[in-house]
Amino acid sequence: MNITISAKDFDLTPSIKEYVEEKLGKLERFSKNILRIGVELDVDHSAHQGLIHRIEVWAYMPGKTLQAGLKAEHMREAIDLVYPKIERQIVDHERKTRDRQRGTRV
Repeated sequence: MNITISAKDFDLTPSIKEYVEEKLGKLERFSKNILRIGVELDVDHSAHQGLIHRIEVWAYMPGKTLQAGLKAEHMREAIDLVYPKIERQIVDHERKTRDRQRGTRV
């Protein structure tokens, strides 16, 4: 599984890159059908709220692209919070695919 990370409006540090790869690399255990993971990290410089960190994650699978995103006060917090969102989508997609193959109603 290939993880592509892009950063907007800030420099991507090696520690953040390593943390994203470590955290999202665990998604492979839920599905062997994940072709690649795309991650976009962004910092919003809002005058009213200070720094807001945003993360968008795309899981590319055969016939389906899953997406999850959110905003948080800290980048690592955003990474930690987006993981269960994309994990749940992958697990649900795998369950639906398996049920269709078995002839069970979805």
